[in-house]
Amino acid sequence: MARTDAGEATAQTVVVVPVVLLVLWLAIQATVFLHGANVASAAANEGAAVASRYGSSMGAGERAIERTLTTLGSSTKGTWVVKKSGRMIVATVRLRLPRIVPFFPLTVSRSAHESIEMFIPEDQR
Repeated sequence: MARTDAGEATAQTVVVVPVVLLVLWLAIQATVFLHGANVASAAANEGAAVASRYGSSMGAGERAIERTLTTLGSSTKGTWVVKKSGRMIVATVRLRLPRIVPFFPLTVSRSAHESIEMFIPEDQR
């Protein structure tokens, strides 16, 4: 009797294709998550930097966050807040991410802290 490999390629394909697709989806989801984290971090840093300037306000920081998200092309929904905590400004940005793989987080949140700038007259330094 002669040995044949008929159907072996089909069986290998049935096993390999789902694994390759899963790895591809995981890579895409990880990329989406890391990009969202970078965008949220950049927006939070900009919002905290603007709000901490001398004579600035929390609203200016929130507008800076919105402007940064628009500039970076973020099409995801999100929330952000800029708060004063003692002598610090804390900007927090939370973005909702698209989900491809079920066990990845739906949101990414990043915060930035900046000291409030103070004007000290020359004779008081």
